[in-house]
Amino acid sequence: KSLANDIEFYGLVRAQKSIRRADVVMMFFDATKTISKVDKQLMEEIKDQHKPCIFVVNKWDLGLDEKMTSEKWGEYLIKTFASMRHAPIAFITARDGKNVAKLIHLAQSIFKQARERVSTGVLNRIVEQAVDRNPPPMRRNKRPKIYYATQVATQPPTIVIKCNQPILFDPSWKRYLLGYLREELPFQEVPIKLYFRPRHDEDGPDSPVE
Repeated sequence: KSLANDIEFYGLVRAQKSIRRADVVMMFFDATKTISKVDKQLMEEIKDQHKPCIFVVNKWDLGLDEKMTSEKWGEYLIKTFASMRHAPIAFITARDGKNVAKLIHLAQSIFKQARERVSTGVLNRIVEQAVDRNPPPMRRNKRPKIYYATQVATQPPTIVIKCNQPILFDPSWKRYLLGYLREELPFQEVPIKLYFRPRHDEDGPDSPVE
């Protein structure tokens, strides 16, 4: 048992190192098995590293049972990894190569998304639309105010919102804005780092919106 635990531990460490080096992570799941503890640990690493990820369900021709459709497997993944619901899902049969070419194409698409850069003008128009549709509520008897937004990095796309006071923006509204940006910008299937920072603060907090 100790040897098995050691093998699992070192396998996990190696996988985590690979995740940190990767441009796109393909997270494989065996369709004949349930999601494991190690799978969950690896997904935490992928999330923490803000890596583009594809959920790959292998051995799809075998499956857990006849009732486990691709839609239900998708629901199973989203329920288990709710914070990664943006990640696309691919179903393959590696043994006969079914859908493998599509998977490679998808990985290339994800890589391209992570490298996209949006102009400040376009970004600010979209932020303005989001605010018009759903203004941030007042907090502490003060009105949250956004001055401007800018994309400061790629891989992952990183957006900074300059505002009066970040603490005035309700966490649920921050998540709303993150979702709106994901829908409107070319980053639908990759992680986005979104920071709210005071107007004259160049560094700000290190924790992006979750």
